[in-house]
Amino acid sequence: MRIAVIFTGGTIGSCIKDDFIGVDNKMQYVLLKNYESDNEITFETYSPYSILSENLSANELNLLQEEISKRLLEDFDGIIVTHGTDTLQYSSTAIEFAFGNCKIPIIFVSADYPLEDDRSNGYPNFQCAVEFIRNKIANGVFVSYKNDDELITNIHIPSTLLEHNELNANIYSIDKKSFAEYNGEFKINNVKLPEYNKQTGIVNYTSNSQILVIPNVPGQNYSYSFEDTKAILFKPYHSATLNTANEKFIDFCKKATENQIPMYILSNDSDTGYESTKIYKELNIIPLPHETFISAYMKLWAQTSKN
Repeated sequence: MRIAVIFTGGTIGSCIKDDFIGVDNKMQYVLLKNYESDNEITFETYSPYSILSENLSANELNLLQEEISKRLLEDFDGIIVTHGTDTLQYSSTAIEFAFGNCKIPIIFVSADYPLEDDRSNGYPNFQCAVEFIRNKIANGVFVSYKNDDELITNIHIPSTLLEHNELNANIYSIDKKSFAEYNGEFKINNVKLPEYNKQTGIVNYTSNSQILVIPNVPGQNYSYSFEDTKAILFKPYHSATLNTANEKFIDFCKKATENQIPMYILSNDSDTGYESTKIYKELNIIPLPHETFISAYMKLWAQTSKN
């Protein structure tokens, strides 16, 4: 069995230097040592770039797509991508959109602490990815991750991953239901894999997404500039609501419409909306399907990059 391992840096490829965590390209190879006596597996390693993932840009997304595209042309049984946790959801979602119907598993693994730290979940995350490939569980793009308060390691579908909770490294799928769980053996949950009718292929992401992301907080000041903006994405409260009683918000939406800039908002799966959402249609705010913010953002960035 041949597995391509693509190192990109992140905490899983870092060590502590002078009280700061920094990338150390030697550390990532420690992950492979546990398999030195495993005659069933051959690892081949690649590293298109090495960064702390908070520094992720369009350049790295483009390089990663290119690297994975090359490996998919070779006879690998699976691909593992090591990645930092800060932007894990963004990169893995971009790769899912590009290669979601691939014929082998592509699995992202990361770590909440450097591998030299006993608290690190890097080893179980990597082990779960290897066993997922070995057991031929499913094809497509996934994330392997063990939360610090759980005994199991979860296999997530990237586009269903929520943003991290504040000051917490745990990650969860939407509705807190992952695709599979691993604890020595796999349990497949009743979660449907996304359907991709055809390979969407590589998107050449632009350095500026040209998406104006607006969080919703009390007292929000809507004095934003529309310069170099192709789309607006509102981040609503959990019930998919905005402060539509705010006159500055209404004026902002009218100006966006005058400038022919589409506005989008995440929705929930409830059959009943709130009165505050009635005005969305009048203000030309487009509700998106029930999905995560990151999924919506990456779809829009891909679209603005093509236009």
